[in-house]
Amino acid sequence: MALITGSSQGIGLALARGLAQAGATAVLNGRDPQRLAAATATLAAAGLTVHRRAFGSADAVAVQEAVASIEARIGPIDILINNAGIALRGLVHDIPASTWHAVQRTHVDGLFVCGQAVAQRMVARSHRQHLLGDERTGAP
Repeated sequence: MALITGSSQGIGLALARGLAQAGATAVLNGRDPQRLAAATATLAAAGLTVHRRAFGSADAVAVQEAVASIEARIGPIDILINNAGIALRGLVHDIPASTWHAVQRTHVDGLFVCGQAVAQRMVARSHRQHLLGDERTGAP
């Protein structure tokens, strides 16, 4: 299963579409529930089954809750595409510091927060599999 942050439009939506077309279970993510619902509807209209979760990728608590919910309700996340981003348009001398800090939170903190939340669960699963061995072959 794949979680694609920032996938309510643009590159993220295209990646989600491609993964779903290739047979992956895709979970779309974005901060705006309405945009996310529209993106999900677009892919559903194309015959693709996708899921959605609205949360900010830089909000550590929201990310941990969302990842736990996704894994409990849909399945383990095997692929994380950290795509969330904010495009800055305008002249540098006109951009408020608060906007710059929002960009940094999304591009830097979001990358770390999402990567950490998913990796913690991936590593725990991998460790359990290593201890239990490969159930299909019995190999360690």
